[in-house]
Amino acid sequence: MDIIDLDQTVSHLQQALNFTAHVAYRDGIVLFISRRRQFAHLIESMAQQCGEYAHVRYWQGGALTNAKNTTVRLPDLIVFLSTQNGVFQTHTGVRDAAKVNIPTVGIVDSDCDPSLITYPVPGNDDTPAAVELYCRLFRVAVNRGKDKRKQMELLKRISAK
Repeated sequence: MDIIDLDQTVSHLQQALNFTAHVAYRDGIVLFISRRRQFAHLIESMAQQCGEYAHVRYWQGGALTNAKNTTVRLPDLIVFLSTQNGVFQTHTGVRDAAKVNIPTVGIVDSDCDPSLITYPVPGNDDTPAAVELYCRLFRVAVNRGKDKRKQMELLKRISAK
């Protein structure tokens, strides 16, 4: 059993949520990723509730790095709710995102390598209660960023008259 310092978790989580809200405020694309089947529905519904994207199935290596030559818009932020594919194997998407300089937020459990994650959040990624909490927090952060953008656009239109 490993113990995670919750003070560190809170500090890192605040930074990650703040960055996520800023990406949403700037009309960026946020992609939520997890390979845990038991959380697939939760993550997909959370992404839908905040108007963003989720990928909860097998990640084809090169999905980001091979997209450079196409007209596909890459995500502006990738949030990994689990950073591993299997036992001690870093998720392929983490490496792909690092190669194309896409910022990442990742819930990193004690058995994960945080070195390629831009905003690592030390925390438990195994229990339903923890994943539900992370989903709720990220949904709120994205929606607040989008709401703030709408408020600012409305203020600009009002002041332009």
